[in-house]
Amino acid sequence: MTEKTASSIASSLAADIHLGRYQPGDMLPSERGLCEKFSVGRNVIREATTILQGMGLVDQSKGKRPRVISPTLAKVMEGVGSAAQYFFSGSEGLAHLEQARLFLETSLLRYAIEHATNAQIGKLVEAIDLCERSIDEIEAFRDADVQFHRIIAEIPGNPIFVALHDTFVERLMKNRALLPDFKERNQASNQEHREIVDAILDKDADRALATLTGHLERNFGTYFRLTMERKPTAENITT
Repeated sequence: MTEKTASSIASSLAADIHLGRYQPGDMLPSERGLCEKFSVGRNVIREATTILQGMGLVDQSKGKRPRVISPTLAKVMEGVGSAAQYFFSGSEGLAHLEQARLFLETSLLRYAIEHATNAQIGKLVEAIDLCERSIDEIEAFRDADVQFHRIIAEIPGNPIFVALHDTFVERLMKNRALLPDFKERNQASNQEHREIVDAILDKDADRALATLTGHLERNFGTYFRLTMERKPTAENITT
C-alpha cells in the first residue's frame, strides 16, 4: 500500500514538473508541506522523492530540499538499463539483446558508409590503433573496442542511438566472460574492425555489412553457448 501511495505521489509531482508548475532549479515544497498536501507521513514522501530522483526529475543533496532538474536522455536511459538488467541476465534476454544489437549496428553501419566524414573515419582508425596497442590488456582492449562501436553509433548525430549503445550494447560488451584464447580473439576482432573501415572507405556496403554481421554473430554464438553451459564469468572482455 505504501509503495503504491509513494508511486502515485511521485506521478502527481512528475506531472506538475512536466506541466511547468515546477521549473528546473525550483525546490519542491518542504516534506511537511507535501505531507499535508497528500495526507501521508514523511516516509511516504521520502519514497516518492526517491522515485522522482530515479526518474531524473529531481536532485537531492543531503540536508537540502529536492531541486527540480531537467532530465537528460542519458539519465533516463541509465534508469531503463538498470531496470532491464534482470531481463538481460537470462539466456533468452541475452539472445534478444544480441539480435537487437545486430539490427541496430548494421543499420548504423549502412548509414556510415554513405555519410561518414573523414574526421569520423579517422576516429574509427584511432580506436582500431588503440585496440592494437591493447591486445594483451583486457580492460584497455575492452574500452577501445566499445569506443569503436560507439563511434559508429555517433555518426548519424542522433543522441538516441548513442544512448542505446551506452545503455545496452556497452553493458553487454563489458560483461562478457574472459576466455582462455582472449588474445587471439582480440586480434581477430580488431582485424574485422579494420576490414569494416576499409569497406567504408571503398563505399562497399555488402562487404562492410557481411563483415560486421559475421563479427557479431560469431561473438553471440560463443557467449550464448557459455551462458547455456552456466560457466563462471569472473572477469570481463569485449569482442
